[in-house]
Amino acid sequence: MNLSMSSKNKTLLLLAITSALAATMPQALNAAEPTSLAGKESAGFVVSDIKYALSENFDEVLSCPQGVSKNEFEIYAKTPEGARKSTETEDDFEKRAMQAAYAKMANGGKNLCLHPELAEKDPYFRVLDNTREQTQGINLDGRASADDFSTPDGEQGIDNQFLRLVGCSQSFQPSGTSNGFAIEMLAGSWGILLSLSGVDDWQNDDLVEVSIFANADPIQLSPARKPLHYASYNYDSDSRFQTVTKGKIKDGVLTTEPADMRFHHVTNALMLERIFVDAQIKASISDDGALSGYLAGYMPIEALYDYQFGYRHATLADGSLAPEARRVQTSNGASFVLGYTCQGVYQAMHHLADGHYDPIEKQFTSISTQMKFEAVPAFVIETDSRNTDITSTGAQ
Repeated sequence: MNLSMSSKNKTLLLLAITSALAATMPQALNAAEPTSLAGKESAGFVVSDIKYALSENFDEVLSCPQGVSKNEFEIYAKTPEGARKSTETEDDFEKRAMQAAYAKMANGGKNLCLHPELAEKDPYFRVLDNTREQTQGINLDGRASADDFSTPDGEQGIDNQFLRLVGCSQSFQPSGTSNGFAIEMLAGSWGILLSLSGVDDWQNDDLVEVSIFANADPIQLSPARKPLHYASYNYDSDSRFQTVTKGKIKDGVLTTEPADMRFHHVTNALMLERIFVDAQIKASISDDGALSGYLAGYMPIEALYDYQFGYRHATLADGSLAPEARRVQTSNGASFVLGYTCQGVYQAMHHLADGHYDPIEKQFTSISTQMKFEAVPAFVIETDSRNTDITSTGAQ
């Protein structure tokens, strides 16, 4: 029997085998070919981009007439002892001023970033007072008050006191460095999953179930470092990072009922948690199974300070408290680069808080925060652990 085969026949056979294998693969795995949601009762998503919803037309003169916030170095440099000496080179001056500025301690030798409550009032921290500032987002409390924002198209009552908190800090402007979280997320340190089920109509449905999870798997990227469509993800088995709520779809826009949510957050390899209380989602659903909209809610002041500014209770990957020196270096470094003092932002947070009033302490304990996000189609795998697949939610 002659087993030899011409090059042409080999090529034809290879093409036939490739076509047969491709036919057995789920259509959803082909990221180049979007799959419609029509006729499906459920769908999964992975967040592909998320950032704070900040001012869209920031004008420093109008929004911050007293200027922007200053960091410890800038404040120290304005003092008599902080002035540059005639005998100092520029490098020597910066080194001396930097060491002096960030050596400031509260009573008892405690670092001010780890103990901002012990500091004197910072007169150089600025908040956004412009009542005409506009931003997108969700009306969380159903009211329109004097502190709320409006959208460019005229919607009133957008609750976003976080914007007031950081609105006069340079790094939180539209072109600033603090707007997004893509670096750590796309590096696989954390992620967010969503799934919708019980959907009868993707344009209008009075009742759907919405699940929000912390991702247990690194996000899968294309060679161009874009999140892949229809990748499979396990969600975190810790129930604290799992939320199920109800929602509705009207004219292709999903809105959810308030629910508490918790996500992972990583900064400088320090593990933290991002907590939303009474959070809501408002997002448009595209025909090819993508989401685009807002996640908004109230962040407890102490938790927000920890994950965004102070890193007081940041842990290592094994769950142990990170060394104090590392937490101090991270918080001091962030305040220098991003342009504020730890005590200044902490004091302003308490002043601007607008959620969850504590009648005993006679103060609000949380601050309204809006985040803009996009999510692409994904398979959300229900698991008892990271390695055991039971069922999945996604486009089939």
